Amino acid sequence: MGSFFMLKISIRSMSKAVAAGLIMTVSGIAAAAPLAAMGDYDWVIMETPLDPASYKYNCHNDYNYETYDALQNCLYNLREDADNALSKQWGISDKVVRERNAIYIKVPNRKNPLVFVDYSSPYEEDFNPYYSLQDYDKSRDLLTIHQSFYEAESLTVVNLATGFWQDFSLRKLSVSPDMRYIVGFESEMGATEDVNIFERQDSGYYKGYYKQVYSSSEDVKNYDSHKKFYQTEKAKQVYDSETFTWVDDTELKGDKFYVDSFYKLNQTDSAAFRVRYTFIRDDKTGAWQMRKGGV
Repeated sequence: MGSFFMLKISIRSMSKAVAAGLIMTVSGIAAAAPLAAMGDYDWVIMETPLDPASYKYNCHNDYNYETYDALQNCLYNLREDADNALSKQWGISDKVVRERNAIYIKVPNRKNPLVFVDYSSPYEEDFNPYYSLQDYDKSRDLLTIHQSFYEAESLTVVNLATGFWQDFSLRKLSVSPDMRYIVGFESEMGATEDVNIFERQDSGYYKGYYKQVYSSSEDVKNYDSHKKFYQTEKAKQVYDSETFTWVDDTELKGDKFYVDSFYKLNQTDSAAFRVRYTFIRDDKTGAWQMRKGGV
């Protein structure tokens, strides 16, 4: 919910009209060396998935829901339908269910289910936080729950197999293949550029630090030069479209993941180009470094 599905495409696979428009536009912004050439751009189609409950409800724009109670009832029904549709789609409806303003999760190490309850007040309508199911990793039985605040977000990871759960002040996260690390973007609203990296402790919980892209002169150089290479200042970043990809590099003695951001030349475009950074952890020092491109 709120995430993006991405399909990699080439210029050849587009219609002639779309391809011609993209070539002309990108050629215009990449004409001056040492900027990116046409072949340096990696294009994807950005598609927003349909909310499974959106066709039934229009809570904020229907006059039938003008009163506070009527609006809340509409929102409860919308969120219940949406979350239960995802739970059924993921095959976990026997463990995860939403009823009205609460999500109930059955886990093996508790007699009673975990309960995540939305907050609502008629006096703070713009500040009412609510939960929603965001993602499910079937191979590891990991459920991610999103909580929306006013100008902030948070995520909760629940291991349905063990009952472990932990909150993270992130708006998007990814768990490493060995589950040793959790990485994500900090939770301030907007297209934030800072990555948090958490490491699992002996207790089972994750502890991390705040990795700013401007935390060192090398980071600044790599980050700024890479964005200038693609002239991202002349494009529009697609909000909340960033992705994390863990890389199995047998030659690297450490851990590695890609962070991809996507930019549109025009807000209404369906195609966006990718800007990639690589984060690498030195196995000897434990320090993380950011490098431009896919190293």
